[in-house]
Amino acid sequence: MTGFMGVFGCLGVKGLRVKEQKHLNTLTPKHFILLLIAVAACGNPEAGSEQALTTHLEIDLDKSDPERLLRFYFGGYVGPDGGDPFEAGLLIDQQGRYYADVEALDTRHPGLGLALREAAGDRRLEWEEMVAFLNATYYNARRLPPTLAAFRADVPYGEQGWFHVELDGVMSTARRHVYVAQDVLRHALRNYRQNAERLLYPEGAAIVGEHYLDGERIETTILRKRADGFWDFVTYGPDGMLALQTQALPRALKTPTQCVGCHFGSKLFEPERSFPAPAPPGPHGPRAFYVDDTLRDREVVVFFNEHRKRSDTVLGIYHTLFVAQLRADRRAGQIADDDLRLLDDLGL
Repeated sequence: MTGFMGVFGCLGVKGLRVKEQKHLNTLTPKHFILLLIAVAACGNPEAGSEQALTTHLEIDLDKSDPERLLRFYFGGYVGPDGGDPFEAGLLIDQQGRYYADVEALDTRHPGLGLALREAAGDRRLEWEEMVAFLNATYYNARRLPPTLAAFRADVPYGEQGWFHVELDGVMSTARRHVYVAQDVLRHALRNYRQNAERLLYPEGAAIVGEHYLDGERIETTILRKRADGFWDFVTYGPDGMLALQTQALPRALKTPTQCVGCHFGSKLFEPERSFPAPAPPGPHGPRAFYVDDTLRDREVVVFFNEHRKRSDTVLGIYHTLFVAQLRADRRAGQIADDDLRLLDDLGL
C-alpha cells in the first residue's frame, strides 16, 4: 500500500498524470479498488490551501464529436442513472468550447474535482489526460458491482429466459458466449415502429459476453444501459474482479475508454458484416456465429439491417437472431401467442 500512496497520495494524486500511466497498467483489480478508496477519501481541499480548486478547466479532446464523448463519459458522474452533465453543471458549453466545473464535480464526488485538475496538469484537459482520469475513477464513480458474482446476483444471465449465442469475432481471439434477456429483446421489438424503426434497448438492459480461451473463462465484458440512453462498459477479469482492461488478443482494450471507438463509429465488423453468409477467417482465427441454419434468415437480416444501422450503439445482431428463432418456432408450431402477435406486428 505504501507504493500506491507514493504514486496516488492524498491531494497530490500524481498517479493520474499520463506520464505515470505505467503504474495504472500494472495494478491488480484488488489493488485498484483500494486505490480508488484512497483517492475518494482525500475529500475536498481546505479553503485557502495550495491545492484549492480552479473552478473551470478547459477541455480540448481534438475529436470529431467531442460533445457526444463528453456527454457519455461525464454523464456517468452525474448520478447512479447517468444524466446530462451540462444540465447538471459538471460541463459548460461556451459556443463550442467545453469546460469542466471541477468544484461541481468535487461536490458530487469528493476528491475527484481535484483529481481532474491534477490529471490535466494545467488549465487545459486533453484526451490522453482525460483517459487517465477516467481509467482511474470511472468504475468507482459509477458504483459498479465490484465482482462478477455481485453483478450476477442482480442480473442472473444464463438462466431461463435469456437468449444465448456463441461466436468468434474480429475484436478478440477468445470464443464469446453472449447473453441477452429475451424480455429485453421483445421490448425493443414491440417499440420498433414508434422508435422510427430503431432497436432501442430499455433502461437496465444488460448484454453479457463471457470470453473463453482453451475452455477457460478469461474475462467477462458487460454493457449495461443507463437511464440517460448511454451504456456503461464493464470488464471483469478471470478472478471475477473489476478489471481495467480486457486481456484477450490481439490487443488489450482499456475499459471504458477504448470501447466507444467501435461502438460510436460506423465501421462494420465480422462475422456480423457477412451474416447470414459465413464470414472469412481473420488474421487471428475464425470469425463465425455458431448457430443453426434456421437462424440464418436472410429476410430478417435485410429487414433489420441491425449491424449497419447500429441504432443503440450495439454491434451485435441479437434481435436478428432472436426473431429468426421465433420464425423457426412458428414454422414448427411451437410459438407462444404473444410472440406470434409480435411477428405479425412487425410484418415478419
